[in-house]
Amino acid sequence: MTVTSSEAIDPYRLPTAVRPSRYGVRLRPMLDTASFTGTVEIDLTVDADCSEIVLNAAELDINACRVDGVAAEWELDETTERMVVRPARPLEAGTCRLLIGFDGVLNDKLRGFYRSTYVDADGNEQVIATTQMQATDCRRAFPCWDEPEFKAVFGITLDVDDDLTAISNGPEIERTTADGRTVVRFADTMLMSSYLVAFVVGRLEMTDPVDVEGTPIRVVHVPGKGHLTASALDVGAFCLRWFQDYYGIAYPSDKVDLVALPDFAAGAMENLGCITFRENLLLVDPATSTQNEQQLIADVIAHELAHMWFGDLVTMRWWNGIWLNEAFATFMEVAACEAYRPDWERWTSFGVERTEAFDVDGLDSTRTVEFEVRSPADADGMFDVLTYQKGGALLRMLEQYLGEDRFREGVGQYLRSHSYGNTETNDLWDAIETTSGEPVRRIMDSWIWQPGYPLVHASLVDLEGRGGLRLQQRRFRFSSDTPQDEKEMWAIPVEIRNGGVTTITLLDGAETTALLTDPEAPVVVNARGSGFYRVAYDDALRHRLDGDVLAELTTSERYNLVDDAWAATIAGQLDASEMLEFLEIFVDEREHAVWQAIMSSLRGLNRLLDDGPAHEAFQERVRALVGPALMSLGAPRPDEAGLIGKLRGMLTSALGVLGGDAGVQARCREVFDATITDPTSVDPELAAAATSVVAATGGVDTFDRMRQRFSTGATPQEKLRNLYALAEFDDEALVLATCEFAMTSAVKTQNAPFLLHRAIANRRHGHLAWAFVCDHWEAANERFPANTIVRMVDAVKLLNTPELVDDAAAFFAAHPIDQGAKTLDQILERQRVNASLRAREGRRFAEFLAPSGS
Repeated sequence: MTVTSSEAIDPYRLPTAVRPSRYGVRLRPMLDTASFTGTVEIDLTVDADCSEIVLNAAELDINACRVDGVAAEWELDETTERMVVRPARPLEAGTCRLLIGFDGVLNDKLRGFYRSTYVDADGNEQVIATTQMQATDCRRAFPCWDEPEFKAVFGITLDVDDDLTAISNGPEIERTTADGRTVVRFADTMLMSSYLVAFVVGRLEMTDPVDVEGTPIRVVHVPGKGHLTASALDVGAFCLRWFQDYYGIAYPSDKVDLVALPDFAAGAMENLGCITFRENLLLVDPATSTQNEQQLIADVIAHELAHMWFGDLVTMRWWNGIWLNEAFATFMEVAACEAYRPDWERWTSFGVERTEAFDVDGLDSTRTVEFEVRSPADADGMFDVLTYQKGGALLRMLEQYLGEDRFREGVGQYLRSHSYGNTETNDLWDAIETTSGEPVRRIMDSWIWQPGYPLVHASLVDLEGRGGLRLQQRRFRFSSDTPQDEKEMWAIPVEIRNGGVTTITLLDGAETTALLTDPEAPVVVNARGSGFYRVAYDDALRHRLDGDVLAELTTSERYNLVDDAWAATIAGQLDASEMLEFLEIFVDEREHAVWQAIMSSLRGLNRLLDDGPAHEAFQERVRALVGPALMSLGAPRPDEAGLIGKLRGMLTSALGVLGGDAGVQARCREVFDATITDPTSVDPELAAAATSVVAATGGVDTFDRMRQRFSTGATPQEKLRNLYALAEFDDEALVLATCEFAMTSAVKTQNAPFLLHRAIANRRHGHLAWAFVCDHWEAANERFPANTIVRMVDAVKLLNTPELVDDAAAFFAAHPIDQGAKTLDQILERQRVNASLRAREGRRFAEFLAPSGS
């Protein structure tokens, strides 16, 4: 058999007749000229006679090409990002070696082999050459088979200036120095995909290694930040041990470097043995950071380390499987952090994060969790809340249905069976089904291959003279205009608590019934709160959850009650006035997670109102709801639980901004001033809350102080806290000044899109920030990483007037975001949903709050 010519080749999938087995990559980065030269020797396996070799290459100048030492012709196709090599004579089945020489540019787009910068202690700019290969950008560093299925061994050699540090996936095994340059050779990696390759070169420092059962773990950072590394080392060492125990498989490489980079488009990246992070997601001072800032670092470290097994050791065959890669790491990050810090109640807070997926999945424009991926743009579109939050939540629901031990046993079986290989989603379901004996594939297919999620309606029913419960399902939608499809059914593990007994019923049709242990007692559907569905109770069941019974529910169950009620308000099934009165029964609530749902609802209600008497009345009711809870917490105490401080900060911010409480605003100004003179003397939660309140109520002088503190902040968290606060000022000129600032070199391109996002979210002046973004659209797309553009405009969904809905639709019709097309559709639909909510509820909610005749 002879392979056909490249004219008949799939434009997105490489031919499989020629496959790499090992890469020998040698690179020489020149940091002063932002360029690099390199060679790659690739050992190939040829499965069938062929006349050409097709691989990926992009933004590279090829200067040499040889097959088995003989010069070969080549051509580059910029459209498909491919290099086609034509050997001097056809290749026969067997093996051969391909050598390619090339030159490239260290780009500023934070992808491939790119340029990162920082300012040293002497005020000089220093350059780091670093990488971000996922999803399809390894081809920008060296020619390769840039698809996950083409696993190979990578041997990296870096030729660098003598005074620079160089690291890569493997440990350093050889170093030679001559003529002012050092050549560093690293050990070969295990078999892995090209998107996991990493190398970093620059003036960097690293901690002493911590030994974790024979594996050294270090933190690599820019000079002067070593004092911010202890937390990362502690979390990293704990998680590395914990994952080895959970998976029952040793860490699959030789070392772990956690690398903090000044410029990074994503949050972090699971490169085998050389994990890269944004600085604020790795470096932290526990004395001045909030619980959320510390938890975020633990989450991200755990997430990336989880990938060393689930993603690196076992990898999806193609990008349609990236959801499971990321969803499983999301699930495992929460499990590991729950073990690391039980007092953080991480599974409870994950239930809160799940709401982000509910919010998207209730739209008509949502997508299936897994879908066909053909192009790189399709792959980029998978990195969203449906992949991370919904995917992780579905795995948690499955684990709770099966039991932790049976779920874990299936995961271990899956990893052992497919180590160093590639898989499809069903391989995991089949492994868990084999070890558990449950219909796992049937259950999970109902969630993975259809969009949306169910609303489970619970009602009392007589079952042959005994008290029973009827459960019915239908798809939940924010819009009532879309007709229901009776074929949309999920296999739902419904957990029910009644009379002190908890049972699980599998609702896999339109309805089912279940006997109640105590027909007169309260009934909790979605007990423990791990199911990915909303619940609607009939009147009788709902009234049983009032009063003292409410306090007996778990935190997650109370959270779900509030969250489901707010979703019903958005969907037109509950009035805004009814929602506010429902929230007011939680005046005695003291759990942070439940207050998160309350605050989300209050912020939504706040956006239904214009300034005036109704808004003032709303602020008064916010003060009446939030004030007693804040007062009951008292002043910060050294021995209090971390979530108490977190709740105090949230309530302070809410009372000062949503409630407009003058006393709290004055106190926050005092706290803010104290953070400047003596940062360690102020409780970090209050410091963060004060920053937000002072910004929302401040003027030009405060704006200038915050901008200065962004520049001079002692930690990454302090810098970002002050940067993002610039978008919260209630002043037209200052919001526009924030937008202008975002477009300057003072704000890194990794952060600027998120600053503009927050400016668009400004309640009174967001429309001005949106107009600014429209006017600077070309500049933003030129400067900012491509994956951040759709995130920048996500806050457009909050612009809830008909005029702004029409404006956004017209703008994006002329300015599509190809790499985030589906996400953009969801943003615009949610904007329409929010505008419909305001049109339906705004006037009557205002009349409810401040009757015109009063």
